[in-house]
Amino acid sequence: MIIDTHVHMTDGKFRNGDLPGLTVEETLELMDESKVEKIWVSPTSGLYGIGEYREANQALHDFCKRNEKRFIGFFTINPNYGCKTLDEIKRCVEIYGFKGLKLHTWLQGCPVTHPSISLITEECIKHNLPILFHDGTPPYASTLQVANLAFRYPEATIILGHSGLIETYDNAIHAANKYKNIYLSLCGPSIFQLQKIIDRVSNDKIMFGSDFGFGKSMYPLKNRLDMFNYVNMNQQTKERLFYKNAEKLIS
Repeated sequence: MIIDTHVHMTDGKFRNGDLPGLTVEETLELMDESKVEKIWVSPTSGLYGIGEYREANQALHDFCKRNEKRFIGFFTINPNYGCKTLDEIKRCVEIYGFKGLKLHTWLQGCPVTHPSISLITEECIKHNLPILFHDGTPPYASTLQVANLAFRYPEATIILGHSGLIETYDNAIHAANKYKNIYLSLCGPSIFQLQKIIDRVSNDKIMFGSDFGFGKSMYPLKNRLDMFNYVNMNQQTKERLFYKNAEKLIS
C-alpha cells in the first residue's frame, strides 16, 4: 500500500486561473494506476487573502467529500492574518473534519519565526493537527526555521514537506534526528540524497510524498515512485516509508 503525504488540489484560481488541475476522477485514476491508496491533499490557491483561503478550503472540502476514504484534507491559511486565522482552523476541524494544516510561508512572505506561526502552532496542538510545511527555500521557509519551531513546541507534529529539497537535505537529516516531533515527507531530494536520508534517519520518521496535482501532469507521482526503485532499503523501511508512518500520524 502507498499513502502519498504531499498532494495538491487545483481549483483553477491559482495565478488567475491559468493552472488547470486534476478532477476527482482523474486523481483517482492516477492513484489507481500507481497503486496509491490514500493522499494527503491541500489547496494550491488560498495562500493570500482571508476570503481566498476560506474559498479554497471550501473547494478542498467539496473535493474530499467525493471520496472520504482516500482523500485526507490538509487545509491552508495565511499566517500574516494572525489571530484571524484561528477561527478558520476551528471551522476546518469542526465543520469540515480536516486532519492537518499545510503552510507555504515562502509564497506568503511570512517567516516561520513570525509570532503568528506560534499562535497557529498552539491552536494545532489543541486540535491534534499535524502541520505540513513547505521547506527548503529561504528566507521565509528554511528547513532550520521549521526545526526551530519543532524545538519550541515539542507537543506539535511538524512535517518537513520537502525534506530540505536539494540544497538543504542535510539540515532535514539533522532536524529529524534531533527532534522527536519532526517527520520528513521525501518530496524533493535527488536519488542520491534520498539514500542518504534513509541511511541516516530512523525509518519511523520518513514518509512518501510526490507533489502531484499541481496542474494536469501525472509525471510528479510516477517520477517520485520510480526514484525509490534505485534506493536501497529493507522491507520494514519500505513499509514504514510508504504507508505505516503516515497511518501512525493519521489513521
